[in-house]
Amino acid sequence: MSEKYVYDKRKLPRPVLNGHEDWINLYYKAWETAFTNVEYIDKPGWKDILTCMPGVGITWQWDSCIMTFITNFANGTLNGFNNLDNLYRLRRESDGFMSMAYTIETEEEAYPGRINPPLMAWAEWEHYLVSGDKSRFEEVLPALEGIYSFIENNRRRETCQLYWFEDPGSSGMDNSPRGGYFSPDLDGSDVCHVDLACQQALSAKHLALIHGTLGNEEKKAFYESEQKRICDLINKYHWSDRARWYFDFFARGEVGQKVKFINSKTAAAFWTLLCGAAVDGKKEAVREHLFNPDEFFTKVPFASLAKDDPNYDPNGGYWLGSVWPPVNYAAIKGLAQTGHRELAREAVVNWLTSMCAVDANPAYGGIWECYSPEAYRPATAENGEIVRADFVGWGGLAPITLLIENIIGLEFDARENKVIFNLEAREKCGLENMVFNNNNISVVCTEYQPFRGKTVIETEAEKPFKLVVKTNYLWDPAEIDVPVGKSTFRI
Repeated sequence: MSEKYVYDKRKLPRPVLNGHEDWINLYYKAWETAFTNVEYIDKPGWKDILTCMPGVGITWQWDSCIMTFITNFANGTLNGFNNLDNLYRLRRESDGFMSMAYTIETEEEAYPGRINPPLMAWAEWEHYLVSGDKSRFEEVLPALEGIYSFIENNRRRETCQLYWFEDPGSSGMDNSPRGGYFSPDLDGSDVCHVDLACQQALSAKHLALIHGTLGNEEKKAFYESEQKRICDLINKYHWSDRARWYFDFFARGEVGQKVKFINSKTAAAFWTLLCGAAVDGKKEAVREHLFNPDEFFTKVPFASLAKDDPNYDPNGGYWLGSVWPPVNYAAIKGLAQTGHRELAREAVVNWLTSMCAVDANPAYGGIWECYSPEAYRPATAENGEIVRADFVGWGGLAPITLLIENIIGLEFDARENKVIFNLEAREKCGLENMVFNNNNISVVCTEYQPFRGKTVIETEAEKPFKLVVKTNYLWDPAEIDVPVGKSTFRI
């Protein structure tokens, strides 16, 4: 057990957003809640963990991966990678298996035989883009490649070579109408799950990037080909031309036989944008479904089950419609990646508006596990009870990570010592006191006018870095070499 983490807002990045004090207040509340959710483990071999549910005595795999996207912006004051280091130590070295959850006291699997969304390679890569620290890569690659290989060797159907979770609970989408839950035989109910295929493709993409950074060109080429292979399979089997959507399907039958789609449109397909499967007309079809108010674009976007599904619950019902941070994050990052940054920002604005309303409501307050798709209130579980409060963890994705990346509009790329400032806010906005690539920087648009030479950007830096400014009145992005100290630029 190490020294306790201490919440000190002065050490965190400071968001600047004109006229949005509610968002900024929620940003700091999310951080404060995260610091109270650290579990200090006095047990040999364990590192202290950030958890969504302190006191439960379990560490969870996909929660742990998602939380690193928040702590990347903690300026070193909170470490989400302790969670992953614990999981890497507990994995089974013989075949690469990593369980969805482990009990801290016994170090045994909390739910034996189950995997979870394999997001570790993505998490490690995103950390590098912000920190510039690639020293973890060599150490963690055996674990990253191990779980990738385990899924290839043990979670693929023979008939179509696509992937299956043991049941919807293993996918993280517990009671989503995607198969038997719980599955007594842990066989996935003969289903191929589109999200696991996408997550495996996403892993291949980031393993290629990691190997490329380390100069391992042969491994880079292998994982690039793996990403393409999996994406091709996703489009061959999971895509329905008739519905123009990606579905889970039953895999029973012979090789080449037409698959039987499971006719529920769920958040599992949100991952198709992010992993690179949904391209050209398919990505536009996914976007159209996402922003259809009769499907996923509910009052609080995005519903985890389409509104036109007979199982849909307007109160949430856990995965029967609730708005969930991890799959919302995948959808928003996928939209931005496929050329729809402004639509992604619109979704975040609506989501944050709901979270602020819930926080301001004395009946609720705080940050919750998931939210109702049709009212400003926390979601219900399937039994009608309200979900868990103070859920940061991943409840901090919108008020912290997406506030910085999609509301303010900053992207960080330590490979080129580059910060991209997407001026979609078109108002005073920015971030001060941000530790990026071992450099303390501030980037703030102090005045926005949509005319060349009228928008003012102010910077401060301990070391030089490159700033790329994108805005709709410039045909090409403005590229600036930012020097040490304080500077002012007109764009």
